[in-house]
Amino acid sequence: MERKKAILVIGGAAGIGKDYVKNRAARGDSVIFTDLNKEAGEALVNELALKGKEATFFQHDVTDWENTKGIINKVIKQFGRIDTLVHSAGITVSKSFEELTFPTWKKTISVNLTGLFYAVKAVIPEMLHHKGGNIIIIGSGSAITGTGGGVHYAASKGGAFGLMRAIASKYSHLGIKINLVAPRVIQTEMLDRLYPTEESLEKLVQKIPVRKIGTLSDTTNAINFLASKESDFIQGQVLLIDGGRTFLS
Repeated sequence: MERKKAILVIGGAAGIGKDYVKNRAARGDSVIFTDLNKEAGEALVNELALKGKEATFFQHDVTDWENTKGIINKVIKQFGRIDTLVHSAGITVSKSFEELTFPTWKKTISVNLTGLFYAVKAVIPEMLHHKGGNIIIIGSGSAITGTGGGVHYAASKGGAFGLMRAIASKYSHLGIKINLVAPRVIQTEMLDRLYPTEESLEKLVQKIPVRKIGTLSDTTNAINFLASKESDFIQGQVLLIDGGRTFLS
């Protein structure tokens, strides 16, 4: 019988992370997820339990190194290892460059980039110990275009690109697989905040070559592929999930 995979999803109580947690729990993997929002995390655990599925939740401040390291240690102690890390934690608030304040800049970088660094730094030694592991980062096409959330958001996601490639360069030969999924215009809570009216959303759709908004299933399917054996020759890559918007519109 094949061993169940231990999958850790950071930022798993909402949006893309939540959909992936639900997908893997339904498949019977050992799913552990974290989120700052304790209420949302516990609600997801209960939602899964009603369907006869389970996942383990830890409240988590990704900007706190000790908190991150402690959670990684708990996961390893309870599940023995971490096969796949999916890092989905991220924030944004739409601000123009002129409106952008130092506190907003610092908080966005702290959550979206420093939090990612902490998670990868904490999990790499354990993956090296087991001679392999898979890291999938949820980035954004904003790192390519500089649009969609502001300078602070694009900069934080651009940093994630660089971190991913640096880790791939250093650890590929030691069995660490790392790639980045870059969604744009996916139907999430974040999209609702950035485009709150039907008119603003319709204008956005007209900029997408396939003329529709992406779904959570689109991102989950991509993550599943990158986490599978079928993608073992894919390393250090950015996979755009954007309906062609970035390069065709």
